[in-house]
Amino acid sequence: MSKSGKISASYSDEGYSFAILGNNHHKYKSERLFTIENNKVKMMKPILIMVVVAILGACAQGAPKHDASCTGIKAANLISACDVTTGICLFGGEPGHYSVVIEFDNAASTLPKIYSESRRLMFDSAVNMSTKHCTQFSVNVREREGQPLQESAADGFAGLNLHIPKNLSAVKAIYVEKVESPRVLFIAGDSTVCDQDPQWDRPASERFSGWGQLLPAYFNADISVANYADSGEGTAAFRVGGGALWAPLSKQLKSGDWVLIQLGHNDKKTPAVVYRSRVLAMLQGIKAKGASPVLVSPMVRNNGDALYKQHIYGDLVVKDVLIHLAKLEQIPFIDLMSLTHGWAETLGQEDAQKYFVKTDKTHSNEQGAEIFAQMIVKEIARQQIGLDEYLR
Repeated sequence: MSKSGKISASYSDEGYSFAILGNNHHKYKSERLFTIENNKVKMMKPILIMVVVAILGACAQGAPKHDASCTGIKAANLISACDVTTGICLFGGEPGHYSVVIEFDNAASTLPKIYSESRRLMFDSAVNMSTKHCTQFSVNVREREGQPLQESAADGFAGLNLHIPKNLSAVKAIYVEKVESPRVLFIAGDSTVCDQDPQWDRPASERFSGWGQLLPAYFNADISVANYADSGEGTAAFRVGGGALWAPLSKQLKSGDWVLIQLGHNDKKTPAVVYRSRVLAMLQGIKAKGASPVLVSPMVRNNGDALYKQHIYGDLVVKDVLIHLAKLEQIPFIDLMSLTHGWAETLGQEDAQKYFVKTDKTHSNEQGAEIFAQMIVKEIARQQIGLDEYLR
C-alpha cells in the first residue's frame, strides 16, 4: 500500500465489508464480502475475497503499493519479441494503453534502462526500482508515437514497442496486457517538452529531448503518461474549438485525468489578451471534463538573461499571466521558469550549456531533460497536488 494507504474492515447487519483508503483517505472500494446466516458463512464475493487476502498479505510483508508481483498479468512471457542484437521488442497491438511487467534475472548485477515508443524513459533503476527483480509501468501507444503533428522519418513501429539498448540479458520475462480507460496524465507543450525522435545514432549529450519524454519513469503503473507536446506549437494548437492538438487530447480526456500545461515558448506573436483567453479556455475545458489541470511556466533559455527578462513578448509576460490564471482558477502552478533559472545561474551559463544540445540555448539534451523532469516531479511532491499519489 502507499505510505498512508490502508485497508479497513467493518461489520453491519448486512455482513462484513472492507474499504481501501488511499493517501488522502479517499475510499476506492467498499464491498460486502460475506454474511452469516443460521450461524453459517455465506460468501458474497469469493473472487473479491481472494483479492483482499492477496492485498493484506502484501501489506503484512511491508510491500510498497505499486510493486509489481511479476504474476499480476496473466499473459505469456513475450521476451521472444525482443531482438537480441538491437534490443528492440515489438509486441504489436492497437493504439491505447498497455500495462507492462518486466521481470529481471536475479543474478543480474546491472539493470538496463528501458524505453518505449519514441525514446520515452519508462524504467531506470536509479529512479524506480521497487523490488530487486521486477517493475511495472503503463505505456500510451498511438499511431504516430513521437510528436503528434510532426512528420518524421523515425515514426517508429506499429503497436507497442520497447527498446532496451543495453544489457537485454538482464531481462528474464516481459508480460503485456492492454488496459481500458486507465487514469492518464496528458502533457500539452512544445519542443522543450515533447517526445523527440529516438536519435539512437547520437550520444545522449546530443539527443534533443523534452522533459515530458523522461517523465514516465517517475510515475507508477496506476497512471499512463500521454505526451501531446509538439515542436513549434503554442497556445494556437491547443485552442479550444479548433486547435489541432486540443482536439485529440480533449476527445480522450475524462474524469480523474490530469493535464500538465507548459506553453509560451512559441507565443512570441501572441497578444497577452489572446494568450490569456486561450489558456483560460483550456483550463475550463479540462475542469469541465472532471480532469485536473496544472500550469507550468516555460523553462528558461540558457542565454544569460535575468529571470525578469525571460519569456516576455510585447505586452505578453508569460509567467505573470500563468500566475494570475492559476490563482483565478485555483489550480496548481509549477514555476519551472524560476527553478531552471536558479539552476542555470548556480551552475553558470557555460556549465549549464552542457545540458543543452551543443550551442542550442533552448533545447535540452537527454541529461538536461532528466534534470528538468526531476524538477517537475519534486514540485508535484512538494505541493502535494494530488498527482503525487502516482509518483514512485
